[in-house]
Amino acid sequence: MACKDPAVEQLNKLSYNMVKLPRAGIEPLDVLGRDNKTLNRLGSIVEVWTSSLPPPTAGAPQPAAAIEGGKTGDLDLGIGLKLLSNALAGLGSVVGLPSLNLGFKKAKRVQFKFVDVVSVSVTPFALGKYLSAGSLDLSNPFVSHYFDNGETQEFIIFEVLKSNAVSITAKDERGTDVDADINALQSVLTANVKAKFSSSSASTIVFEGTTLATFAFKAFEVSYENGKWALQGARADDELSFAATVGGSSVEASELGVLLSPGKALSLRY
Repeated sequence: MACKDPAVEQLNKLSYNMVKLPRAGIEPLDVLGRDNKTLNRLGSIVEVWTSSLPPPTAGAPQPAAAIEGGKTGDLDLGIGLKLLSNALAGLGSVVGLPSLNLGFKKAKRVQFKFVDVVSVSVTPFALGKYLSAGSLDLSNPFVSHYFDNGETQEFIIFEVLKSNAVSITAKDERGTDVDADINALQSVLTANVKAKFSSSSASTIVFEGTTLATFAFKAFEVSYENGKWALQGARADDELSFAATVGGSSVEASELGVLLSPGKALSLRY
């Protein structure tokens, strides 16, 4: 990309990969497979690896101070409201675009911000200990396709970043903050999601739900050869981010920003 979104750039500098369509259910021990440049979430390694040791348990969520406050670039209002609609669906409140437009009549662009970010992880040592003794179910066609194939790549997630809230700042065409109509927005939300003004601005609204959605991760690239595991660090970059489309068109990270779950407007390529 000629210009990377500030939020994505910050995540990559801290060795995190972006989940371009964040959602609940992406967890440590999940396996990603890349085939023909297409990245697929295959499931948990626990489903296909039989070890004499129990799988490592993720620790309690920890505040991620280094991530808190990361903002996206300004997004076109049409794209931004599609993303917000999906974000609210992920947080537990399905809201259509006409209803969202009522809350942002003065806006031409919007900006997203991470709120209340936490990290959930297993340690690499614990993961390595679990993988040190056991067997891989190569009779599973998906396992054999990825792990017994020199033309694919496989990754195991060991840390994820999550949030249950996102703030939206309304802006005009010049990038100047404008007021948003919180009453119009609150009236169409369900009880699962609350909207409130930011303490710093009447143009910024914070949407908070009860569901934690994963929006970034760290992973090791792994391979399984001759009954043994080998691993190497996976560099954070856009190719290891989950890809998404809006209305059938490819969306770059600079356009996609931060959102919180899939819906009709956006669909994952896997």
